[in-house]
Amino acid sequence: MMFDPFENRLCRDIRNSLGHAFVLAIQKKDTELFKKAVDQYQPDMQPSSIRGYIRHRESCLDTIFKEMDFGHIGPENEISMSIFLWNLELFFEFHEWLEIKWKSAFGRNKKAFQGLILCAVTYEQLLYKRRRPAEKAAAKALLLLNEYRNDLPKGFDADPLIQRLTGPDPVPPKFSLLV
Repeated sequence: MMFDPFENRLCRDIRNSLGHAFVLAIQKKDTELFKKAVDQYQPDMQPSSIRGYIRHRESCLDTIFKEMDFGHIGPENEISMSIFLWNLELFFEFHEWLEIKWKSAFGRNKKAFQGLILCAVTYEQLLYKRRRPAEKAAAKALLLLNEYRNDLPKGFDADPLIQRLTGPDPVPPKFSLLV
């Protein structure tokens, strides 16, 4: 069994539940919130693909907490946290994280966040070899990125996103962390 949240209900439930818990753990600076979410799925009783997915998320959360400590960056630095998530290729969590900002944004900023969220949707689809849905999401993202490129949060350069989404290239760009 492969971990695939688009084809398997348990995988989708795990991705959604852990994605939400991941974001909450960062917001509250408390890894226990994530660990509790993990425990409900009894990872040791799951197939290796699910265990691998969960262990990868645990490792990434540990990495983020170490980076937060090292760089003295808190969850209030929302854009730096977004860049951490993006660069770790945690596109579902990136989407969850930015959706919080998107909900409270207005006008051009809201559209710029929507463009970034669609970039994450594109790469989440590509992770699971879903080329056609990725192309559709990329086309929508490109429209928004081209129109709202100057409204993207500092640290997200539209040019590499636009270049990689054209196609789309399955290798996402990386961004420099702003402190």
